[in-house]
Amino acid sequence: MSFNWRSYIQLANELINYKKTSTIQEAYLRSAISRSYYSVFCIARNLLINKGVTIPMHNTHKFVRKEYQNSTNRIEKKVAKDLSRLWKDRKDADYEDNVIINKNRATTSYQLSHRLLVELDKLT
Repeated sequence: MSFNWRSYIQLANELINYKKTSTIQEAYLRSAISRSYYSVFCIARNLLINKGVTIPMHNTHKFVRKEYQNSTNRIEKKVAKDLSRLWKDRKDADYEDNVIINKNRATTSYQLSHRLLVELDKLT
């Protein structure tokens, strides 16, 4: 049985809304942004694989975004745009010490990933 990447979106929601101590609240929110991104990224990647696209081992995230961006399909172009925004948020959450990550930003990423999932479902 393969992993259900959609469960990461559910986890992101739980991380955003979990009653937490103030000392680790930002860690929960950063993790929620990361999980929101990886959920839809892995689904988008797997859709490409199912279409016969060979995904490279290096620069995988950029490659997946470019594949959707170079499509003539309007939905796939929207997928590329939304993936790019989520990727930027995920990079900030995972790597940037001085970026402000608050509940609003985490919720926005979560909501965008949810909308992107609807678009990806249209491609199946």
